[in-house]
Amino acid sequence: MSHAADDTAAAPSGPRWSRAFRALKDRRMLAMLLLSLAAGLPYGAVLGTLNAWLTQGGVNPSTIGVLSIITLGYSFKYLWAPAFQTPKSPPLMPFGPRRSWLILFQVPMAALLAILAISDPISNIGYVAIIALLIALMSATHDIVLDAWRIEVARSEEDKDLMSALYQFGYRASIFVTGFIALLLAARIGWVAVYLIIAAMLFLAVTGSLIAPEPEASEESEAERVTFLASLPRLVRDRFAGLVALSWIGAGLMITIFMVRTFTAAEPPSPAAFVRNQGPIIIGLTVLLPALLSVYLLRHHKAVPARIEVAEPGTGRFEKIMASLFRAIFDPLLELIGRLKWGALLVLLLALTYRFTDSVWGAFAYPFYLDDRFGALHHSLDDVAIASKFFGVIMTIAGAALGAAVITFVGRMPVLLLGAFLAAATNLLFADLSAGGAAMDAFLQFTHLGAPLREFAGWAATINPDPVAPDQGQRMARLMMAIAAENLAGGFASVAIVAFLTSVVNPRFAAVQYALLASLSMLIGTLGRPWLGAMIESDGYYTVFIVTFWLGMIAVGLCVIEWIRQAKRPASLPGAIDSGSQD
Repeated sequence: MSHAADDTAAAPSGPRWSRAFRALKDRRMLAMLLLSLAAGLPYGAVLGTLNAWLTQGGVNPSTIGVLSIITLGYSFKYLWAPAFQTPKSPPLMPFGPRRSWLILFQVPMAALLAILAISDPISNIGYVAIIALLIALMSATHDIVLDAWRIEVARSEEDKDLMSALYQFGYRASIFVTGFIALLLAARIGWVAVYLIIAAMLFLAVTGSLIAPEPEASEESEAERVTFLASLPRLVRDRFAGLVALSWIGAGLMITIFMVRTFTAAEPPSPAAFVRNQGPIIIGLTVLLPALLSVYLLRHHKAVPARIEVAEPGTGRFEKIMASLFRAIFDPLLELIGRLKWGALLVLLLALTYRFTDSVWGAFAYPFYLDDRFGALHHSLDDVAIASKFFGVIMTIAGAALGAAVITFVGRMPVLLLGAFLAAATNLLFADLSAGGAAMDAFLQFTHLGAPLREFAGWAATINPDPVAPDQGQRMARLMMAIAAENLAGGFASVAIVAFLTSVVNPRFAAVQYALLASLSMLIGTLGRPWLGAMIESDGYYTVFIVTFWLGMIAVGLCVIEWIRQAKRPASLPGAIDSGSQD
């Protein structure tokens, strides 16, 4: 047993909100805040802050879109998530399986950020991209372990929702560091010092892993855990496991070859062509093929879970490897599809589309704010730091807090639906900004918000007057209003989707199932960035924001259908074994 039980109190009682409030005193919650900072700092450094550095150096949106492909590691992290399904401590690490792996990723990421600090991204963009790629891959793997820890240490539904909210709170707070503080400091001490500071803060965030309780160890042996192996012929499961493994290797090679050619070839491949031609193949190999094979096993071979002895005496090494491979790949998928039935497809589609506007927009936020081309706003670093990374982060945290409060009282689905609509609708505000801000000006005048915002902008101008914008007050008022709405909606929606995905995950397969769903939430947006960067240069930001609004409405429709599905047929409790299983 782990010492997580040290914090265990009497069985929770009282109203839901009261139980959630008492849970805040648990050291798990403090650890969750620190660990979410450790998760957010690398992501913000390689996706957001780096793009501001590149934009100031004159790099085009299309090039930034190509470089943002380095974050595909976040979208495909479920490919190697099975390696972390069963907690095993790395060699020479005495902190327990989950905590040891967290530390093992946090320290190298901090070191790589320090190396990135002394690199010149403008003249050595390929070298910097490799460093950023390594950080992104380790950060994505760190997220796998962190998500599994968060799910495994939760003792109740209130714990799950509260830890989801605290995760978003801490994660967004890290954006304050990599955004507001980074931009202000960059204008004064340079980007090198900024990245060294971020690296030092990540070293400090390691304390979260030191105080975090290790999840309680399962009483089941690895060989006796629930599996679908016994209900399937050995030849079938070996062939299916081998086929999926080869498909994943193939998808990885396609991505790797593209990345290498992008940064080394004299004539780099077209990112738009890669997305158009190879993107569907990659999604098919990594997501669609395993899902279809799982459905086939459930329908035609009647695969059912059972607690059995897998490693029987006399079992050969090859048989053991194939059995482990099958369990890692198919057990989580079979459980999810078998439990949710057709609802599993709905959950997968919702995961794919819900965060589209956030994931695709992230790479181009700084170019939109800082550039003077394609309908961009041409603000200064200080303008963006104050409006987006100070005022905006406050609104994001407020949105996350509001989402946590509302979800406590009314449940996940109303918050999920409202968050999807608001996240899509805020794209219209940015479209208006790109077109001159006429609608935004009318709104500010009607609500009388323009005057106080202009006063705030005037005060902000005293920090470092904008040399290119004599009407800074009105421009800043528009920007702050749009960013406030967008970040409030984003924080609100993030809490909802994390809580929703957590609710459909079976704790027995936490590492793989949540990694799959969380990865899908970033996949389409990440693959779409090169295409979006080209659209910005050809059609301008206004057209892009209109397109992303309508794409965001897809998630709204899916939320309605999922709400109806849950109302008609409540999902079985995660961790429950199907009635057809054997003990």
